[in-house]
Amino acid sequence: MDLLRKRRIFFTLLLLGGLLAVLMFRLGYIQLVRVNQEVLETGRTMREMSVLQREQGIILDPGRGQFLDRHHKSLTGKMVYVPVLFPLPDGITEEQRSELLEMAGILNINPDTLWTKWNALTSPEWWTLASGEPRILTSLEVEAIQVKNVGMIKALPYMKRYIDSENGRQWLGYLAELPEKTAKSKLHQEVKDPFNVKSGAGGLERTLEPLLKGLGPTIVSNMVDGHKQPLNGTLGARVIAPHNPRYPLNVETTIDIDLQEQIEKITKEAGVTEGAVVVLDAKNADVVAMVSRPFYNPQRISLEKNEWANQALKAAVPGSIFKIITAAAALEQGVVHPQEKFHCTGHYGKYGLSCWKTEGHGTLTFAEGFAKSCNIAFAEVASRLNSKQIADAAESLGLGRTVGFEKDHYLGQDHFHLFDHEEKGRIFNTKESIQLNDEGTRIQTAIGQRDVQVTPLQAANLMVTLLHGGKVQSPRIVSHIHYADGSLLAEIPQQRLLDKNVPAIHKSTASKLLEFMDKVVEEGTGQTLNEASWHLAGKSGTAQVMQNKVKRNHQWFIGYGPVESPEYAVAVLIKNVSPSSKHKATSLFKQVMDMLAKTHSKL
Repeated sequence: MDLLRKRRIFFTLLLLGGLLAVLMFRLGYIQLVRVNQEVLETGRTMREMSVLQREQGIILDPGRGQFLDRHHKSLTGKMVYVPVLFPLPDGITEEQRSELLEMAGILNINPDTLWTKWNALTSPEWWTLASGEPRILTSLEVEAIQVKNVGMIKALPYMKRYIDSENGRQWLGYLAELPEKTAKSKLHQEVKDPFNVKSGAGGLERTLEPLLKGLGPTIVSNMVDGHKQPLNGTLGARVIAPHNPRYPLNVETTIDIDLQEQIEKITKEAGVTEGAVVVLDAKNADVVAMVSRPFYNPQRISLEKNEWANQALKAAVPGSIFKIITAAAALEQGVVHPQEKFHCTGHYGKYGLSCWKTEGHGTLTFAEGFAKSCNIAFAEVASRLNSKQIADAAESLGLGRTVGFEKDHYLGQDHFHLFDHEEKGRIFNTKESIQLNDEGTRIQTAIGQRDVQVTPLQAANLMVTLLHGGKVQSPRIVSHIHYADGSLLAEIPQQRLLDKNVPAIHKSTASKLLEFMDKVVEEGTGQTLNEASWHLAGKSGTAQVMQNKVKRNHQWFIGYGPVESPEYAVAVLIKNVSPSSKHKATSLFKQVMDMLAKTHSKL
């Protein structure tokens, strides 16, 4: 029995000794090796993480990736200085009270208000405006605070993501605290618990969220005890940031911010309350500018007002710009010749259809009917087509589908789509409508009414498609994504929309349509553009719609220029204007093109 007991004791001690050795080895590994290695997904070492558990702080920089325009001008992220107040563990002394009065004078705030704020402090806080945003210091204020060098207030750098003003860059998006993305890691509990990390909630901020969120924030903190009270001592304020030279990322867009700002100004001065302007590079369909009205403020999002929605990506009734599609279908099917003559009396005689020119256009060719936007000529041509032929022509030219860059299993996403909430639009309401082939529905569709809906992005891209001989391009708004050290993470390739099930139009058809659009300006509904700086071509459109049971019009003009060597394709949409209003879209198109011509002449 004694031998058996000794064996048990021996093996028990051996087991305990082994466990102790493993624990000692693990502890030694953590203290000597692992302590200085980064913790996965935090960008901080274990030594720093242990300190963070004893600190309280505020975020100076969320570590989020930044956006640049095509010339590498910053679109987000401006470094400013803000006043950060620190709690004092033993209260404010008489000497510090004097310093407080000086600080109040520097900041131009009421000393009593500052005193009340300080007495309530348990962790660092910045001095905020009524909006809740940190107050930005002037260079003189920063210098004055730094000269005083008091422990209870510091002027610290703060990354301000957006300018606090309205603009038409809904494609950029905005950030919001999303409950479903509440951070669970200790990395974020160091700041406040729970801590809702602001994530991309719209635009590129949303579509590129996995790449933009970075490795964690830069915080300023002070040491606290187990009761979260400030500690005495000389540790003072600490600024802690992730240590990775490759982050945050920089996203290079195709936007020219100078042109974007000028077009925003033009739309504002023109009194456009609802609509969009899209400018594409005629060579590759890259988005050069995209302005949406009404403007939005990314710092102050109101979901009820809906100004955050990008009108350039929302589908609207196109009116006569859709006659480009009808003409393409008719030419492809050989049911009309450009010089075939039609007679317009102002009324079609069926379906309540009339021409916009009540007295009629008289006798005119199909090419002239396109230039003068004659509904009667196009109704006659539509009667020779079937609904499927119109639908197929539209899809082959990039309508009724999203056209912005998208790709499956790309950049870590199952489905990568650059343009947030891009709408497909439609040609017919249902597939059954195509199969029924009702003549009345088809004729109304052919002139861009009934159920047809097109986005301004699709409309501008249609111009680029025709300039490329009928090959549908896929617009980009982002070209490159770089690491912080400048090395390339990804290039968003230029690409075309490929669909073997939809026939492409012939190059000769595309050329003929471009000729038609030249005639629109030369002798048709766009004659006022003859006074433009460039030789322009395009197509006007007026769509009849109902808004709150009141008749309104959508005004369109889409085109390109200069005709001899196209630089830009532009779509202008002004929504819900009075039916008696002049065609402001044509005038706005001219202003945008004149500005582009002036800017281009300086290059």
